[in-house]
Amino acid sequence: MMAEQKENAAYFIAELTESKDVEVPPAKRIPFGWKASAVGGDGIEREVVSHGSGSRNGNGSAIESSGSEHGEEFGGKELPFGAVISLSWPDEAKATNLTLTANTSNVASPTNQAYIPMGSARLRITAAIDVREELKLEVITSRSRCSVGVFDIRYASALQPFEVVIAPEQRRKVLEEGVELSMMGEGGVFWILQPDSALRNQAPLLFPHLLVSEEDEGDAAEQEEQRLQQMLRSLSSLSSLQPFGWLEGCVLDGLMDLSAALHDPRFKETAMRHLAYYLDENQQLKYENPRSEPVDGKVYGIEGTLPFAAWVRLQPEHPALEQALSLWRSLEREDGAICGAGMLSAEGSYTVAYPMAVLARVRQDEGLAKKAIRQLEVRRELLIDPGGVLYLRCHSDGSRTFRNWARAYAWYLLGLIRTLQELRATGYRSSSMDLCEEEFVRASKIALRYQSTDGLWSVFLDEPAVGSDASGSAGIAAALALGANAGLLPKQAHLAAERAMQGLIPYLTPDGVLGHVAQSNKGGEALQRSGYRVMFQMATGLMGQLYAACRANRME
Repeated sequence: MMAEQKENAAYFIAELTESKDVEVPPAKRIPFGWKASAVGGDGIEREVVSHGSGSRNGNGSAIESSGSEHGEEFGGKELPFGAVISLSWPDEAKATNLTLTANTSNVASPTNQAYIPMGSARLRITAAIDVREELKLEVITSRSRCSVGVFDIRYASALQPFEVVIAPEQRRKVLEEGVELSMMGEGGVFWILQPDSALRNQAPLLFPHLLVSEEDEGDAAEQEEQRLQQMLRSLSSLSSLQPFGWLEGCVLDGLMDLSAALHDPRFKETAMRHLAYYLDENQQLKYENPRSEPVDGKVYGIEGTLPFAAWVRLQPEHPALEQALSLWRSLEREDGAICGAGMLSAEGSYTVAYPMAVLARVRQDEGLAKKAIRQLEVRRELLIDPGGVLYLRCHSDGSRTFRNWARAYAWYLLGLIRTLQELRATGYRSSSMDLCEEEFVRASKIALRYQSTDGLWSVFLDEPAVGSDASGSAGIAAALALGANAGLLPKQAHLAAERAMQGLIPYLTPDGVLGHVAQSNKGGEALQRSGYRVMFQMATGLMGQLYAACRANRME
């Protein structure tokens, strides 16, 4: 069970007091039918389209949303160049979900007498639509026009939060005056999720807010435990929702592992609630692909089948499972590999082989078990160069990219160990499976060789100057811990996983979201080498997997 803890962070959900409806890009959709507003724009006169006809509440039914189905029109007026969003906090602003309990220094505002906690503060907004460019949003106070900071947003995924740390002398101004967000530069548009009164207490991270936090109390060990408990709290809520596919799959695996390791049903219950958000009232898939394009009733690609690993465990007879099988059949090559057109990727070890193995175990399907092992084999054959180096991708012309990338190791190792665990549970054995076990041990030894003194791994394992990546580190360490738990790796792997856990804790935000994450690779290798880091729920999910694997070992 999750331990009792003092909660030292509070969400103050903002209200949108000014925003302009800007046309949603063609063929795009806001997740879950939620509402969103745009910052920026090109000043082109146009009719406004629907942002969603109502939000889903997790059982497929609609929550009535404010505004008409088609938004508002502006009477033929041209949109102002660079639409601005204004955020404010009501007089009765109160923390949702988290309440400060420890020695809070509250100062009454002279204008509205609202109590303002005086700890550190972070202003946050969440992306509503996928971003394939680099954007900067300036934040200024609404009345005094003081600069607060700049949101640096690069290649954002939908449902990904971004934050600006508020200077201590500006905290009161921000809460009292509110702030304006405007696009720096011309033409760019960034969509942020609007506050949802029905969900603000369940998913506060996803809506515009000010997070106010105090310093952790107690000695170093107590402070670490406080951060870890906040991580568990964040994961076991709707704040950890991600776009359906590999991002959400990382979270779902974390939830399922935590439920088993901690014997706490709330994590499994959260996983069920998450899955319900990707279904319509007829229990058919309803979601958007990584480009925010609707792909209802089908699976968008090989990275989209990772959530089915958890889904099979939770609802083994759900009709949506057939969509994964259908996709795998349609993408199978002559060599048995299941991959996208023109490219084989390490992700498939985790997003295809592993959920396929879970399905093989549940259905006692030996044919499917063989196909799962084949996914691991072909990736070993094509993604490992003669020197034993792993690449993320092998292209149709034989070229390879993303050499020694940390998340490539995470996907590769997690796919190997999780697939092997599932098939071991069925009693299935083969010479091919034996070779996969040997490959897991070999690749794990290489990963161990590159672990830094702080317990983490660099974005590219053999390039420490690029800096560490919390997500790749969490994924690699989770695989090492799982491998040691399964008896395939020595005690050294457990110790390495524990060091990684300690190295990751400082990068947890006060409300338990893992930061210091190398952004998704939509920006290519250049962005990975840039030093740019983000916070990301999928990374929190990977850390949840690591935490569960470490706890499972301690309890043995």
